[in-house]
Amino acid sequence: MPVQEKSVKLQQRIILGFGFLAIFFSHQGLSIFATPYYQMTLGVDPMWLALGIKLPAIVVIFFAPYIGNLSDKCRSRYGRRRPFLMVFPWLSCVCFGCIWMVPTSWSINTQVSYFLVMVTLFYFANSLWVIPLKCLTYEASTNSQERTSILAFVAYFFKFGGITYQWLFPLAQLSIFGGVVIGIKYVGWGIALVCIGLFGMLPGLFIKERSYKSQQKNKSIPIMSSIKAVLEIRNMRILLLIIITQFMLGSLAANIDYYVLVYYMNDGDIAQGAISKGILSSSYAVMGFVSVAVITKLSAKYGKRQTLIWVYTLGVFGGIMKWFIYQPGQEWFLILDALLCVSVWPSLGVLVSSMITDLIDSDEKKHDLRREGIFVSVQMWTLQITIAISAIFSGAALNWIGFDAELASAQTDSSIMWMRILLTGGTILSALICLILAKQYDLDERKV
Repeated sequence: MPVQEKSVKLQQRIILGFGFLAIFFSHQGLSIFATPYYQMTLGVDPMWLALGIKLPAIVVIFFAPYIGNLSDKCRSRYGRRRPFLMVFPWLSCVCFGCIWMVPTSWSINTQVSYFLVMVTLFYFANSLWVIPLKCLTYEASTNSQERTSILAFVAYFFKFGGITYQWLFPLAQLSIFGGVVIGIKYVGWGIALVCIGLFGMLPGLFIKERSYKSQQKNKSIPIMSSIKAVLEIRNMRILLLIIITQFMLGSLAANIDYYVLVYYMNDGDIAQGAISKGILSSSYAVMGFVSVAVITKLSAKYGKRQTLIWVYTLGVFGGIMKWFIYQPGQEWFLILDALLCVSVWPSLGVLVSSMITDLIDSDEKKHDLRREGIFVSVQMWTLQITIAISAIFSGAALNWIGFDAELASAQTDSSIMWMRILLTGGTILSALICLILAKQYDLDERKV
């Protein structure tokens, strides 16, 4: 495999990493605050709250291809992506901060309406800088393996965000703020100004874009024709199916594990189940850092496709082992679950995203056109729609197996058995389908 000189220096990678940390907090900050504040503090119905979070995301994501296309065709002295990163993280910042400024004196219906409007504006503002930032990252290097290492590097920032964000609401509850209502406002605006506005703008300030002169003569291609051309790429369809499968079946299993921990492993003891969940989550966080490094090394030596095949082979084995790991009195065995199954998640951000960048190069070779924005928007559209459907499907699955929250520890044997089957079977089936799909992918490093 040819070795090319690395062109993206450490300081540039760090700046891109801060940009991705902004993406993380813009995605997770809403969910981590909305439930404890709007539902538990203000008393908004959980169903309406869930719709208020999911529906705007689904509506806004349909604009993603147009935003990606606009970013691709942007002409300015600063480049195609950077103008978006200079302005829209701050618009996103303002919208995020305003979400938590809802007056407590308003009626519940007015509060829900306010939440729905502000969240919609927030998601739309988010799309206007998240898509260009991902495009900027995808096109940062011409070296296929270096792009993988860049995506691995920014994945560490995602992992760091995953360790810290659960402490945001406890921070808002500190007595220094004089109450959770005031605390939410201070912490919410702190996240908005620093973690979204400032971090999101940094790549626009300090990252230099590559220029594409061939792009100039392709301005007139209609957006729907571009989307169709992207979806006609066989390897792109394979990668999108991997994303759909992982977030449909894999997320189903991930959403069920808490129920197995509480109702099977700890006999309905929610407090003890939370401890088990803490062990599991911490194990996944630590193993996540390790897996990113291992995936990157294997990819550089053996190729992305082969590494992805190994990841999902291990995932199939890990799914089988879940049946034996999730047993009463075996909390510390959960570390083994993280060791076997964690790599399927960073592989989406590192390997699959890097493989999409290879397809962008291949598409340019064929059509003499750079259109990262279309590729990224199609990837994001698939991801967001799948996540929304998966959340609905997980709740329906619990109802289907007969789970009843009012029964507490007295869940039926059949219900608990089905929880274990969904946890194990969902993981196995997800990894197995993705394994089969990965073997069908045929753009290797030699062809790139």
